[in-house]
Amino acid sequence: MLLDSKKNLLNINTYRDLKKKVSIKECGQKLVELSNDFARFSPHPYLHVDAPYGSKSPFFVREELLTRLHVAQRKLNSLKSGYKLKIFDAYRPLAVQKYMIEYDTARYGLKIAQKFWSPISEKVELNPPPHSTGGALDLSIIDAKGLELDMGTKIDEFVEASYSDFNDLSSTCRDNRALLLEVMNGAGFTQLPTEWWHFSFGDQIWAIEHNSYAKYGLI
Repeated sequence: MLLDSKKNLLNINTYRDLKKKVSIKECGQKLVELSNDFARFSPHPYLHVDAPYGSKSPFFVREELLTRLHVAQRKLNSLKSGYKLKIFDAYRPLAVQKYMIEYDTARYGLKIAQKFWSPISEKVELNPPPHSTGGALDLSIIDAKGLELDMGTKIDEFVEASYSDFNDLSSTCRDNRALLLEVMNGAGFTQLPTEWWHFSFGDQIWAIEHNSYAKYGLI
């Protein structure tokens, strides 16, 4: 994890600079829809504000990512019987990325929107937003009663407490975040340091941690 020496928080600009240097060797895997083995956030908040998904939905991912997500779900069940991964968001077309950046800029201001939303670069095919590759997803966990675990902040809550390394939380919240990290890391996913809910496989964020090229490009 890349940390700011002053505040012990991720320097997102440094991280984004590293991402730009990661090459992409597209493997050609298809987008597939998430199965009913996973809970979903519904109604989806981006669809609720008319984000333009076209023929897809927020619940599509690359084929191998879905396989690995099943591995994470089995690991979770072995640790906590009846618990399930709850998917907030996965595939995001560029049109949706652009729409939501503009939407949240209007709500929260440009500075906050730029910190938490991946920008659309001029050469976007060389540096696509993670969700626009099909290799990233946002998720949480629900217990056996269907109740979402307390992670200290909500998904898409644009505050420093949403950073993955933020420690000024209750022991319950820290344990819940650790559980999510354990099952996702165990299945080969990489957590985005600025968002406890965001995990990648095969994209440029994942490749930074694995000192590799990315398998998934813009799709």
